[in-house]
Order: sequence, then C-alpha cells, then structure tokens
Amino acid sequence: MTTFVTGSTGFLGTNLVNRLIRDEKEVVTFNRLPVLFAPYKTQHYCCDLSKRKTDSVDSKLFIKACEDHKPDVIFHLAGNPLSKLDENNPHDIIMDNIVSTQKVLHYAPKGCRIILASTAIVYGDWLYEEWENTPYYELDKTDPTSVYGMTKRAAESLVNIYTSMGRVKGASLRLCATVGPNLTHGVVRDFISKLHSSSAYLDVLGDEPGSKKPYCHINDAIEAFILMSESDAVGEFNVLPNNAITIKDVADAVMEGCGIHKPINWLGEGANWKGDNKIIHVSNEKLRSLGWSPKFPDSKDAIVDIVKRITQ
Repeated sequence: MTTFVTGSTGFLGTNLVNRLIRDEKEVVTFNRLPVLFAPYKTQHYCCDLSKRKTDSVDSKLFIKACEDHKPDVIFHLAGNPLSKLDENNPHDIIMDNIVSTQKVLHYAPKGCRIILASTAIVYGDWLYEEWENTPYYELDKTDPTSVYGMTKRAAESLVNIYTSMGRVKGASLRLCATVGPNLTHGVVRDFISKLHSSSAYLDVLGDEPGSKKPYCHINDAIEAFILMSESDAVGEFNVLPNNAITIKDVADAVMEGCGIHKPINWLGEGANWKGDNKIIHVSNEKLRSLGWSPKFPDSKDAIVDIVKRITQ
C-alpha cells in the first residue's frame, strides 16, 4: 500500500511518517521546502500546492506523483497553522488551507482514502455558557471565530463534497493542541523554557486559572490517523482526550514533568486574542466507537509524560 503525506516535515508529519515507516508502509512525502535532512528515508517531493494556478510546476509534479505511485491513502497535513490573522499576508491562509486541499482531492486517484488534519476550533464558542455540561459533537453546528477556523471548515466541506461525488473516500480529524517530544512552540515549550530560566517566578499571561482546553498526546493523535486510514468511515471525527484543563493545570503539569517548581506570577489579561476560543470542550465518543482508545485520556498526564521525555 502506497501512502502520501503532505506537510511531512512538520510536527505532526514527522511523527506520522516515522510511524508509517516502522509499519513498513511505502511512503511518499511532500513539503513546500527542500528537505536537507530528515530522520527518515522516503521518496520526497518539493511541492507547494497552495499556488493559485492549476498548471503550475507544483501542481504538475503532484499529478505526476499520483500517476506514478497511485496512492491508496493520502494524509493531507500541509497547511497554514497561524491562528492569528496575518496582516501582511492575509490571503496566504486561504491558499494554504483551502486551495491546497482541493488540489489534493481533485488530483488524487479515484477511490483514494483522504485523511485531512483539521481542528476542533471549527465549532467556535457558541456553547460557551454551557460548556461544562454540553460538549461539542460532530453533528453540532460549526461557527468558527477565526479565519484559520473558517479555512479548516471549508477544507472539511471540500472533503465531504469530493466524497459525495464518489471521487475519494474522505475523513477529517478535528485535532486539539497536540504535545510531543519534538515540540517547537506553544505553551508547554514556553513554560519549560521559563522554568529553566533564572527567574524566581513562572510568568503566565492572563488571569488565574486561564483558558481551559484539551491537550492530546502525539502518540494518541497518530493512532487516530492510522485508525482512520484503515477505516471506511467518512465525515468528521474529534481527536481529543477525555478532558480539558486550565493554564494553571498546564503549568502544574509542566513543573511536575520538569521537577522544577516556581510560584506562578499571573500577568493579567492579554492571554487571549480576538477570535481565540477561551474554552474548548469537545466529545471524542464518535472516534472511540471506531476503536480509538487513547493511552493518555487525561490532558495533564499527556503533558507530564511529554515534558519528562523532553527534559530527562
């Protein structure tokens, strides 16, 4: 079975490719920049599918790759993860997340299994008042509050349309914040750096206890992608642990993992930008019904495990 992975050198991509190689899959990778070094050996294409013209060199390269390798599964992870609006390049996110998705769907071999990396923030925050008792389910309406969330929801719609046309068999995985050993940014990495600094305090933006969101262990996220690639299920699936935790809980988990404890210095408002979702509470029942069983169902446990791996 031949598997394509777009966005192969990103955080999620590197972990997924490594897993596929361990499973002895034939893997072909795609990334917009040349790869000078990668921790795995695959056939790699330097290919940017976000370009507008369908007759571009990159589009022709992807079409030729599909003709040559005839992929059975395409994991479409490539995209623009910038949640805040880029004032200097406001249109890039449309090209990166919507146009590239349609090209993958349009050029993929008929019947190919397509797995899209999406996000749980597509739901927005319309259940904010009732979040503790009413999690979002896949059948609930989506009302994204950011351009990023909107582009991912549009990409999901494209997957559904091409699936209903009989062109592909697609599914979208709605991810939350995912933590792993090769984290390059985010609140967990930021706290690790601050705890190893000379400051006597751990400075944290916002007011106690901060926003409340789920954090998924990278291994559990990868298991979800593998499971969906082997399933015929279509539509959207939430990939999240069983609970959400506050920023204070995150700080406590990072301190536990590091073995370094400092008093938290809350810096006041400014932690959440306009369009951000302060609370994310989403059900994972649908994915569990297919057999997904996360080894780290608790967000705090996932963070502690990863921090220990990073710092020890």
